[in-house]
Amino acid sequence: MEIKKIGVLGAGVMGSQLSALFANAGIPSYLFDLNKEIAEKGLKKAIDLKPSPFFHQKRIKFIEIFGIDKNLEKISECDWVVEAVVEKKEIKLNLYEKLLPYLKKDAILTSNTSGILLKDLSESFPKELKKRFFITHFFNPPRYLPLCEIIKGEAEEKLVKNLVEFLQVELGKGIVFAKDTPNFIANRIGLYSILKTIELTKKYKFKIEEVDALTGKLIGRAKSATYRTADIVGLDTLYNVSVNSYNFLTEDEERGLFKPPEFLKSLIDKGLIGQKAGAGFYKKEGKEILSLNLENLEYEKQKKPFLEAIGVGKRIVDTKKRLEAIISCPDSSGKFLKELLVSTLLYSVKRVPEIADEVYEVDNAMKWGFGWEIGPFQIIEGLGIEKFSNILEEEGIKIPEIIEKMLKEGKENFYEIKDGKRKYLEAQNLQLEDMPRVKGAIYLDEEKAKGKILFKNWNSYILDLGDGIFLFSLKSHLQPELNPIDLSILDLLEEALNYLKENKARGLIISSDGENFSAGANLNLVLELAKAKNFQLLGYVSKKFQDLSQKIKYSPFPVIGAPKGLTLGGGFEMVAPCAKRVLFSECYCGAVELGVGLIPGAGGTLRVLENFIDMMWDLRPGPFPPVQKAFETIGFAKVSMSAEEGFELGYFRKGDIIVLSKDLQIAKAKEEALKLSENYKPPEAYDRLILPGFGGFLAFKSTIENFKKAGKISEYDQFLATKLAYVLCGGEKANGIEPLDEQYILDLERETFLSLAGEEKSQARMEYMLKEGKPLRN
Repeated sequence: MEIKKIGVLGAGVMGSQLSALFANAGIPSYLFDLNKEIAEKGLKKAIDLKPSPFFHQKRIKFIEIFGIDKNLEKISECDWVVEAVVEKKEIKLNLYEKLLPYLKKDAILTSNTSGILLKDLSESFPKELKKRFFITHFFNPPRYLPLCEIIKGEAEEKLVKNLVEFLQVELGKGIVFAKDTPNFIANRIGLYSILKTIELTKKYKFKIEEVDALTGKLIGRAKSATYRTADIVGLDTLYNVSVNSYNFLTEDEERGLFKPPEFLKSLIDKGLIGQKAGAGFYKKEGKEILSLNLENLEYEKQKKPFLEAIGVGKRIVDTKKRLEAIISCPDSSGKFLKELLVSTLLYSVKRVPEIADEVYEVDNAMKWGFGWEIGPFQIIEGLGIEKFSNILEEEGIKIPEIIEKMLKEGKENFYEIKDGKRKYLEAQNLQLEDMPRVKGAIYLDEEKAKGKILFKNWNSYILDLGDGIFLFSLKSHLQPELNPIDLSILDLLEEALNYLKENKARGLIISSDGENFSAGANLNLVLELAKAKNFQLLGYVSKKFQDLSQKIKYSPFPVIGAPKGLTLGGGFEMVAPCAKRVLFSECYCGAVELGVGLIPGAGGTLRVLENFIDMMWDLRPGPFPPVQKAFETIGFAKVSMSAEEGFELGYFRKGDIIVLSKDLQIAKAKEEALKLSENYKPPEAYDRLILPGFGGFLAFKSTIENFKKAGKISEYDQFLATKLAYVLCGGEKANGIEPLDEQYILDLERETFLSLAGEEKSQARMEYMLKEGKPLRN
């Protein structure tokens, strides 16, 4: 069946954001609440949320508001109805009774419940409705967390399969199938981990900021770690979920842990329920964030944690190796982490097959729903099955059945790539089975396993995707989260372009293995060369990158950019000259160099200029308006908060494509490369570069001076902005009539970039960004 319209029942936090999720995919939805006024308030709250649940404000038009009291018959127009009302069984059942007379005979009905059992919701349904009713548990915020847990019950297999494909392909969701048990998969293990962390915080007498330093990125989990996550979720929510778990998990061997600690009730009674109340485990006072002392429940100044596990972990890039090292630290931080990890891993292992049939469902649930970098079974695999067993034996803990069976049969891995396909170890019989696939997806780990890597170096590789299409992937071994671009990456890209030209390739895709495409050029290298006054080498790097960008643009075969996540500075400059871009919807793109005291140094100025010129060309606005728009984008270091937003900021071009499924991005990029390769001709030399020249520069200079006088920018901001305006206006050659050559602007850009790199205040900005991770206003 085709889903053309969706009904969402409940305009609260989740319901309104689900409508936003559907709107982002261009799918109309009807958003209901008790009455239209309440629904409107719910939608307004969603519109005001930061970060936004919408890709762009224009997406709001896909949502229509209705009241259950007067307009419930509109449900009859919907192909899929999602119930997302308050987590009370009686309220849900009462709503179902009202809506069933209006439900289309072939419509799917699902509940977004986070923990009420499917059998309790559907026990009174007629048999025919049970075939169309199941649970689709989205995680909050649904735009940013891909997890959707499905509890299918008696639903018809074909209907479930169709909706799963829709969720994966159209909405980019990661699907796991959970059993009909309290809290399903992710919340069951996630809640256990949070409550265990609280228990161990008291045992080891740690401060909460110390625990958050230990339980965030250090162990491959979300940056918000434990206590900040609890504040975001809400202490009242955490308490209620804990109580429900304690009441319903009567057979759980760890049931006692789910009884919420007394101090949690005390905080709730005082109204200290987390971020929504302005205070919970943390409290902001002025510019300072205080932390709660769990002993006396008083707020106090935070102290920077100095713990051995943090020092050891910072030096290790690979998460699995880092975990192995930090749990071996002899101090209290190592012992704390060892006890937390071992207990969480053990609890996870024991939940199969209770909450899920297979281990990959548990791993995926924790990665997609709680932001874990690797799931529990992947962590065990990283430690080694034998080592994990030895740890359990040392602690006097009985080895779980699945681990014992693996040891006996000599199985060392839960996951493998065999015969070019991703496999998982089936939990019942320990046989390798094919991992579920998103329809049409290309998985790079599978392609690499087929021996299709043509050549590689420390940071990147070239992969043959078949049909004459190749892929160049950035992958920094030293900083895999940010993928900074250095000379080794540029060298390999140049080698790839030359090789593919000689071998008459049909197309090239430029992408990345990591969560982020690239956060920019290697700023450490730029700063190091600038401080050493080695401007000859810095100029060489800048010129090489610029030349490569031109080589990409005028390549004899189409080059497709496939960025995702952070695509900043040099990352943008690498995909900007491509013939086309296939963008993951969560692509945060920006020419952000002014934030570190520079201007783009690898063609970014030229690309943004040309994009705005082409965008406005049919309007014939004259030379100044496109330059003004480019100045606003680069001068304010604007970053798109979605791929869609990147178009109006001048980072992307008409014809570029957005995909919501990360799994399908490479496949779509290959498809586009093949389409373009038919009779492909590289673009002619650009002849629209008509810039305003000195007159335009004077107008900018006056405006910039006024910003300084109004106190909106610093004196050095003024200096930088003036330099940028000079380049954008075309320097001394532009006259507002004749087009300039691209190379002239590239040379002007590079000359300005190098001069700014030599400024002490620019170097101070670079140093501050590298040290603090935020811009300095000096």
